[in-house]
Amino acid sequence: MLWQVIASVSAWKPKDVVDKELQKVRLQLLDVLSVYKKPTNATTAKFKTGQSGKTNSEEASCTQFVLKLSEVLDLDAAQCNDLLSLYLLYEYRGSQDEFKNILSDERHSRILLVEIWHYYHNERLYLLRCLKHLLSYCSDTSHPYHSSYQKCIAELTNDKNKFILSVVDQYETACLATLPGASSSEADLVEKLGFQWMVYNLKEQLESLQIVLLYYREKDMTPEMFLRLLSLFKKQGFSRRQINRHLLDQSVEPFVKALAHMQVVLLLKAIDLEWLFQCQQQDSEPKDYYLLASEDVWKKANNSMGTLGEVREHGAVLLAWALVHHVTQGAKGAITSRKLGNMALQCDVFEYVHDLLTSPLLSGKMVVAAYAKSVVYSLVQVLLECFHEESLGNMDTLFSIGCEVFKIPGIAHNMWEVGLDRGAGLLLTSASQLFPLDGRPALNLCAALASASPFSAGKVVSYLHSMTGFSEYLELIPSSGLEDCAEAAKLLQAARYPYQTESFVIPGRTLGVCFNAAHGTGIRWQCDVNGWQVCLCEVHAMLAQTAGWLGEPCVETVLAVGRVVHSVLQSDRGRVDDLSDLTEMLIDLLQRLSQISHPPLKLLAECLQVAADVASVYPAQVWEKVSQSGLLPTAEVGEDALQQIIRGSSSRQSALDGIIVGFEGQSGDYSVTLGFLELLKHTAPALCELHASKHRPSLLASLVFMMREVFGSFHKWRYVDSNQRQQIGLRCLEIFHKILSLDGEAESVVQKACVEGLLFSDAGSTLLSVVAVGADEVQLALEQQTSWTEGTGVELIHLVRLGLSVLNRLLLLKPTSRTASPVELALCTQPPNKQQLHVTATIVQYIYHRYDARLPTLAALLLKRVAVVFPMSLLACLGNSAVAIRDVYVTRLQFSAEDIRLKIAILELLSTCVETQPGLTELFLNLSENEPGKNKGFTLGKFSCLHAVVDIIQTNKQKWPAELQRAAVEYIAALWIGRNDTAMNVLRERKSFWLDLSSCLFMDSVADNVRTCAFVMRIIAAELYNVQSYDKLDKELYEVLKSLIKADRLSFWSKFLQRNTDGMEQEGRTADLCPLLLLTAWRELLLILAQEECLQLPESMKVSLLTQVLDAVRAQLLGDRESTVLKILSEIVLRLVVRWSRHPSCRRAVIAKFGGILHELRVNAGLLHPRIQLNLLATMATIINDAERQREAGKKQQFVDMMSDVCALLQYNMRHGDSSDIFTKVFALARNRDDA
Repeated sequence: MLWQVIASVSAWKPKDVVDKELQKVRLQLLDVLSVYKKPTNATTAKFKTGQSGKTNSEEASCTQFVLKLSEVLDLDAAQCNDLLSLYLLYEYRGSQDEFKNILSDERHSRILLVEIWHYYHNERLYLLRCLKHLLSYCSDTSHPYHSSYQKCIAELTNDKNKFILSVVDQYETACLATLPGASSSEADLVEKLGFQWMVYNLKEQLESLQIVLLYYREKDMTPEMFLRLLSLFKKQGFSRRQINRHLLDQSVEPFVKALAHMQVVLLLKAIDLEWLFQCQQQDSEPKDYYLLASEDVWKKANNSMGTLGEVREHGAVLLAWALVHHVTQGAKGAITSRKLGNMALQCDVFEYVHDLLTSPLLSGKMVVAAYAKSVVYSLVQVLLECFHEESLGNMDTLFSIGCEVFKIPGIAHNMWEVGLDRGAGLLLTSASQLFPLDGRPALNLCAALASASPFSAGKVVSYLHSMTGFSEYLELIPSSGLEDCAEAAKLLQAARYPYQTESFVIPGRTLGVCFNAAHGTGIRWQCDVNGWQVCLCEVHAMLAQTAGWLGEPCVETVLAVGRVVHSVLQSDRGRVDDLSDLTEMLIDLLQRLSQISHPPLKLLAECLQVAADVASVYPAQVWEKVSQSGLLPTAEVGEDALQQIIRGSSSRQSALDGIIVGFEGQSGDYSVTLGFLELLKHTAPALCELHASKHRPSLLASLVFMMREVFGSFHKWRYVDSNQRQQIGLRCLEIFHKILSLDGEAESVVQKACVEGLLFSDAGSTLLSVVAVGADEVQLALEQQTSWTEGTGVELIHLVRLGLSVLNRLLLLKPTSRTASPVELALCTQPPNKQQLHVTATIVQYIYHRYDARLPTLAALLLKRVAVVFPMSLLACLGNSAVAIRDVYVTRLQFSAEDIRLKIAILELLSTCVETQPGLTELFLNLSENEPGKNKGFTLGKFSCLHAVVDIIQTNKQKWPAELQRAAVEYIAALWIGRNDTAMNVLRERKSFWLDLSSCLFMDSVADNVRTCAFVMRIIAAELYNVQSYDKLDKELYEVLKSLIKADRLSFWSKFLQRNTDGMEQEGRTADLCPLLLLTAWRELLLILAQEECLQLPESMKVSLLTQVLDAVRAQLLGDRESTVLKILSEIVLRLVVRWSRHPSCRRAVIAKFGGILHELRVNAGLLHPRIQLNLLATMATIINDAERQREAGKKQQFVDMMSDVCALLQYNMRHGDSSDIFTKVFALARNRDDA
């Protein structure tokens, strides 16, 4: 659980929770994997002695199982016992009764052994990954837990080198480890697990090396450690000579390569290339190099390096060591440096470094990957500082390496800071010498730099705007236009226009220098050039071509231009207007490309990406241009256009359809599809909100095409890059989610098409298949990642989360008038194949997932919707696993460090189920009747949700957020309103239940607890209504009510509502409105208290409450005149007057206020609901009737004065011909009061 707390994948935990967890596991982190002890005869005997007192057969079976587990895992028996307890708490997917049966069955117990075996090895990995996480962010001041991580790491590393020596020792132990448990009684089982054990072993080695790398990010390595690591890696053949390689097959090759990559990066870091670069810059004394401190160390290092050169992995290390000799040894090291450099080139050093940077482990943005790229960046810095780039052979690979490292923000900033005349900046300078003769290297480097950050994007824009020099082939220039002026130099006699446009010119008398190019002699004109203008001319040249075929050099150049533009706009959307000419031309290029029979797909995809970038700022303009290109599908619009489009009958064949089917489907690369989806993601929601009706047909056609042809079948396509499958699914679901999340004021036709298409087409079955991936598949994908924070597993979690959210919105928006869709039938009926797990059961089981709490949270919210929508039993869907699932839900609800949003979602699900799912409610209540002879009643079971609910509302534990307390109180309210008597009785018997529950009513600051207070009022009102007598009223509740009266809290809440009645209906659209919810709850409580069956209210309080309600009514009549609020307030006035008008002080208070109310009622009669008028007029009649009964003659004149407003009000309604029952009653009341 440590990973779940400190990583905060879904939500940040409170800092004190993180500190507490870190302190709890500090010793484990210090010892790392050595915390797991091997069994000895003494420890095993001690464990058996401790268990000898347990004579129960079940306990004895458990002891025997633990001993067998100790043999298989080669782990101390006491630790195995603890491991079993943790497994049963967090991972076991059965009930306690099922566990007892498993222990008694040999075959089932072996299955359990395997599951715990996997759990144990995953726990070892989690421990390493937690340590790596701490080291990754302990120096990141922007991280929320920076101080906590820093303190923890400082405590771990304060004992000199003990910590890092322990990690390296454990790495060496893992390299030499053999299959544990091979000689145990379960040797056959262990042998079958050999391959999986080796995979875990490789992962442990990989994690250990990453920890070592991150440790030395902030600390200096000792010479002894450098020699030790070098010897270890050589002995292991840079991961190729695994001692257990006979257990491996080709499927683990990614892990073996990742290990080799980490070893190479670690040695490059150990050589301290950054120091070498600074030494070159500052002309420092090389004798200060740390490996030169001892002649013995230097000699050993040289001897070890001299034996390298056999495999590709040696190349980078040899090159770095060659640079060490070049920098530190001067002229006497030149021969050795040259020899090592040649050996490195023979090992394809640059190709290997490029492969290293693009590997799955180091191609992402995690801290380890970024730091590894910074190490490679230092290698490039020193290399280019020491040697001229032309002496390094073919520069293309070096340019590619630059493109990979420059994507990191810190590296890009450093390059701009150092400048383009030193270090890695020379790469861009060298590439620019060929621009635009071969513009790809310079433009690709600029694209990488622009993608790093907005700052770097701005630098790229400025750099391209102010370039110096223009390169082209000499043969393109007529010899008559050139003048020889020196060796390899020529002078341009007249102005030259390299492109078929006069927008770009090379001035006459410009000097040019000739050089050898790839396909002839080139010349570089020495003049100031606007690179953006050159890019514009290159794109214009492609647009001007009339033939169907496009030359590859031209396509590659324009593709590089598109990459630069895309990277700049991705980093800084504010540059859209600055690059408007170029973006418009790239978007125009879509029409040209869509007309070609075999279009360049990469260029087409890049143009779509640029269009998507611009569409994020100008959606309507971009959509209009792209729609006119002929690339996107179109549709004919008729009377039943929507249904025609959804069925696909009115859609026309498009170029995009042909590209996906004819080209991308065959090649397995779906870049154009991804570009189209990115464009649709930025335009569809925006056009809906803009009410762009003229774009509706084309937008609907594209949306339905995406649903039917892309989302409906993308999971069946063949992929070269499997990541594209996840990306297509993610982007489709993002589009659906944005459209389905539009509010009621946005375009509803597109939303309706989305709902209809997903519910009644193949897209719906695809959505269900995404939702029903299952927790096991997600966990398997996570375990197959080389990184724990990036990869297919993390993307799969995101995909399923979006699928759950989209399905939830679908069920909410589906018209009730429509028949049940296939999607709904799949959710509420049993699958045809009995071996297949029910979709709803699969959704429920996401509660077992612990990596990202958002996944089970969204699953719980979807189940809440399912429980409301379908007249079905969720309990029946769970089958035999219902009890086990209940146990996990309750356990996560009780866990103190669990994600708060998950707890809230579980409680909201339970609240909903009280009304709609009685079977599931009883399961979660887990109440059992007391045994005969004891007090009558019920007791809570171990896995009752009420334990957590009571804990959350306790006043002495006000550690929970207000939203969680609100959810707990809402669940209690559901029990009271649903009259679940057994649960109510159990709660009533809990000590301080009513005090804890009502504590929020006594708070002065209630802004965050409005909904909680509303539910508390409803609970108390329901309790008083059910009891209806003092004798049956709970004594604790009676004391609470007396305290409310004594502390004048009723007046407090009345005044609070009076201040907050304005704007109640404008703040939202549902009954979840906090103020409106509070008002209705206040009405229920106040009216039940007004009956005075359980306790008496002081007359002064009655007057005060009446006065405040009347003031609120008049304020509404003078202000917003919100119908719902006025109906509630007028009803409260009427009911209170009926109850309290027999008190003279109450009548006087009403009469004093009622004249002004009646006047405003008459003025606004045409704007008010008839029930408001009826309530207020009935109030008036009640007051008159009671005054007449009490013979208060002095009030007659006041009543006469009010009658003018009453009569005017009646005349108005008679004039408008309202003959409803309401006004018939009003007229009857008026006739009975004629003598007033």
